[in-house]
Order: sequence, then C-alpha cells, then structure tokens
Amino acid sequence: MSIKYTRFNRTWWFLLAVTVLVSGVTARLGIWQMSRAEQKETIFEQQQAQALLPALGNDDVLRALSVDSGLYRSVNLQGQWLDQYTIYLDNRTMDQHSGFFVVTPLLLAPGRAVWVQRGWVARDTVRSAYLPPITTPTGTVDVVGRWVLPPSKLMELASPTENPDANFQRLRANVDLQEFQTETGLQLLATVLQTQGPEDGLSRRWPSALSGSAKNWGYAFQWFGLSALCAGLFIWFQILKKRPHHG
Repeated sequence: MSIKYTRFNRTWWFLLAVTVLVSGVTARLGIWQMSRAEQKETIFEQQQAQALLPALGNDDVLRALSVDSGLYRSVNLQGQWLDQYTIYLDNRTMDQHSGFFVVTPLLLAPGRAVWVQRGWVARDTVRSAYLPPITTPTGTVDVVGRWVLPPSKLMELASPTENPDANFQRLRANVDLQEFQTETGLQLLATVLQTQGPEDGLSRRWPSALSGSAKNWGYAFQWFGLSALCAGLFIWFQILKKRPHHG
C-alpha cells in the first residue's frame, strides 16, 4: 500500500512540475506577444504622426536630417537617376508573386544621393536570373514617396562572389548600405520608398500602412488559452476528480 502511495505521490508531483513548467512557458510567450503588439502599435502611431507632417524637399534632406526626424515622412525630391548603380534585389514578393525590388540612387547634389526603392518587377518564369529592362528617365525627375527603413535582409546561403571584371553587380540578395557607399563613392542621405511614378514597368502596390498588431494579439490569446488549459486539466484530473465523494 505504501509503495503504491509513494508511486502515486511521485507521479502527482511530476505532473505538477510539468504543468507549472508548461503553463509558465506558454504564459511567458503570451506576454512576449503582447509586448510585440504594443511595440508595433507604437511604431504605427509614430508612422501616422510623421506622415501628417509637411513633405520634405531637397533642402531638408541635404541638411542631413536625422533618421528620427525624417523616418516615415513624405518626401518630394528632384534629382537625377544614377542608373549605372541600379540594383535588383532578388526573391522579393508582391501580391504573392516572386520578383525583384528595383533600387536606384537619386542624385540630389554632387556626391550626395538618396537610395530609392522604385518599385517591383516580376521574375521571368523561364530565365530566373534574367533582369527585366526598366525605363529610367534621364535629366531631372520628380520623386514622390516616403522616408523608410532599408529593405529587409534575406538569409543568404552563400556570400556573393567578387566580380573579377570589376563590373557593377546588379542582381543581389541583400545590400549593405555602408558597403554600397564605399563601392559607389556616394553619400546616402536616406532610403525612400517611391509611391508615385511614370509608366516604367514597375509595380508600386506597396502594402497599406497597418500596425500588424492584431496577429500578435491573436497569438497572445492562444498562448494564454493554452496556459490556462494546461493548468485547468491538472486541477480537474489531479485534484477535483480525485476528491472523495460522499453520499
């Protein structure tokens, strides 16, 4: 009888420890998702507030405005495209289709430029490495858009190889802006997402400005629900169901 009771006692404490561990971990994950949701909402509020400010012009950007002051603000710039430094960022999607982000520096003053994400173009379904030709106007152009963070970096399976012919590499998976400045000799003052432009074959159906916090709140609810379920099952099966019933 005592051996059976001892085994039961050990099993009960083991199940209690597992329940506390699982409930604690899932509750912590729920708290983390809540924190992520609040961070996204804070960033979204900042974006909305910045977007209401007057558009920045050449003089504003050339004054080396800080990122904190300029990020997410509208811009209306005039300059010349440096098409020789156009880059196609590989494996970028739009409307669930694979293609390239086309990025070109816009020269505002000698040696000083902004890095413009001009739009997206679909990948050739047969020739995966083929770069679709893009019409790039010459002379002074107007660029309307907003100041954004540089495009996110994707995981690379291998480091890009050096080009022995010293030709500018147009197709890339990622770009380090500091290295790009060294490579081109340009000073990049900001990264701009172009929102309006001519018929140049590029798509600019950028995602609408949403905080994205709803997904994190949903995940938080699921984690908290799992935590409560785990604790509830232990209480029901290990405590309530095993209580002696009289009658």
